[in-house]
Amino acid sequence: MQQLISLFIGFRYMRKNTIDKFGIFLSNLSTIGITIGVISLIVVTSVMNGFEKSLQSNTLIYMPHVILTSKSKIINYKIHPITEIQNIKGIHKIESIVFADVGLQSKTNIGSGVMIGIESSKNSLLLNKLIIGKPCDLINGSYNVYLGNKLAETLNIKYGDKIRIIIPNIIQLTPIGHIPNNRLFNVAGIFYTNSDSDSNELVVSQQDAIKMLHYPDNNITGWRLFLKNPLEVDKLSKQILPDGLIWTDWRERKGEYFYAIRMEKNIMGLLVSFIIFVAALNIITSLFLLVIEKQSEIAILKTLGLNKFQILIIFIIQGISFSFIGVLIGSILGVLLSNQLNLVIQFLGFLPKNVTLPILINYLDVLTIAFFTIIISIIATIYPSLRASSIKPIEFLSYE
Repeated sequence: MQQLISLFIGFRYMRKNTIDKFGIFLSNLSTIGITIGVISLIVVTSVMNGFEKSLQSNTLIYMPHVILTSKSKIINYKIHPITEIQNIKGIHKIESIVFADVGLQSKTNIGSGVMIGIESSKNSLLLNKLIIGKPCDLINGSYNVYLGNKLAETLNIKYGDKIRIIIPNIIQLTPIGHIPNNRLFNVAGIFYTNSDSDSNELVVSQQDAIKMLHYPDNNITGWRLFLKNPLEVDKLSKQILPDGLIWTDWRERKGEYFYAIRMEKNIMGLLVSFIIFVAALNIITSLFLLVIEKQSEIAILKTLGLNKFQILIIFIIQGISFSFIGVLIGSILGVLLSNQLNLVIQFLGFLPKNVTLPILINYLDVLTIAFFTIIISIIATIYPSLRASSIKPIEFLSYE
């Protein structure tokens, strides 16, 4: 019953006519500050999540997530069969792969790329994006190659042309001296993925790649692992591997992009959080003013039997009310604004036409932002509430 009294008095103090005008101004300022802070955090988080998801779907999907290989970058698949690694957690699919950095030469230009030798054209994500050519032309011994459209433009080649693939770290002896191993390939297709793969990747038959790299029989670069969630590679890479195998993953080639986005997300979140911290300071100030104004009433309540904890609850409820309203309004407006952010930005003229920001609203992030905002507000109410609960009735009622 006594706890209900604390709640009743706490909710009664929430009424604006129980606080002076300056206290009302500070409480409103606290609520507005928390609302703006929550909206900003939700929008920033949604945009950063969108960028991260966009990079994952447009970049990581087309490149090897993980390659299990040896220190020499070559393994014997009979010594390390696929059954040896099938129990690794987080794997969606496993394929053999031959993988190497190569030089490229056309009739008019030179360049570089990453040669990926695959066993079959079936279910190849890159060959599913062909804009010219047929996947079925990927035949062992045909020495056909498929290029990204940007790489083809750089080398000034088109479908049906020939391109020379050079393996710089494998030297062969010829009548004219030592030269890198090389061979002419037929351009059997061009793919377009709208990702970095278009500018640096080329696909050949796995057996053709093995011959180019002079691998012994039954040898490949490694086992290619497709992960269910490529962004969990930090945790998955800590698993114990079979002896002789090492873990290499996409972080070696694209890790800096994702780390940059993650760091930017954290820094932006920290900067925007200062709005909430300022609002929390306003809560402290408004509660101090309320405590000063209600000193006599607090003293009377204590003489009527309310203890320190019950007085503490009264003012904590008062402080939480400022944040709860701000969090509720901010969460609703933050989600709505994130959903329509591209329309708002284009209306304001901040983005050119046909350019949109990737947006991904993670409702768990929204709940996390709301939860920690309320926690910060509760912490902000503790000190002024303790001051209120420590008031001695005799000091304030002696002159009444």
